[in-house]
Amino acid sequence: MTEKADLQTVLDRAAAGGRITPEEALDLYRDAPLHALGAAADAVRRRRYAGTEHIATYIIERNINYTNVCVTACRFCAFYAAPKDTARGWTRDLDDILRRCAETVELGGTQIMFQGGHHPDYGVEYYERHFAAIKKEFPQLVIHSLGASEVEHMARISEVGVEEAITRIHAAGLDSFAGAGAELLPARPRKAIA
Repeated sequence: MTEKADLQTVLDRAAAGGRITPEEALDLYRDAPLHALGAAADAVRRRRYAGTEHIATYIIERNINYTNVCVTACRFCAFYAAPKDTARGWTRDLDDILRRCAETVELGGTQIMFQGGHHPDYGVEYYERHFAAIKKEFPQLVIHSLGASEVEHMARISEVGVEEAITRIHAAGLDSFAGAGAELLPARPRKAIA
C-alpha cells in the first residue's frame, strides 16, 4: 500500500497531465479517497476540454433515510416496516436529519437524497417543513429527492393536487426529483413487482 503523501503526489502528477504507472493506478484505486480521485479527474477534464462544450462533473451525495415506515409493502423491498410494526419501524427527527446534513457538508458533500417511501402520516407539510429547515441551515446543499409515487402519496395525504404538492415542496427547497423507481415502468411489470 502506498502512503497518503505518495498518493497525493501521484494524484497531483496525474492532474497536471503526467503519466502514472499501472501500479500507481492500482494504488489509487485501492487507497485514494474518492473525492480526491474525482477532483483530480475533474482537473484533467478541465485542462483537456477547456473551451469546449464537453461537460462532466461529479457530486458527493448522501442518502438520508428519514423513515422506514411505509404503507406500500412492495414485494422487492426489504427496507420497509409496516406502520404498526413498532419493533422494526423508525423515523429520524429533524435534529438527526440536520446533523446528517452537517456531516455531509463537512465531508465535502454537495447533495442529499432524502428517501423514505410512503409514510401514512407524511403529507406535503412534512416535506415543506423538512426541506425548508435543510435549506435554511445548509443552502449550499442540493436536495435531490422523491419519486413520482412519493409525490402522489403526499398529495393524497394532504388532500391537494399533485401540481400543488410539487409547487409547494419546490418552493420549500426541493431542487430536483430522483424518479428512478418502479413507478417509471409500464403498468404490467410494475404491478408484478410492487
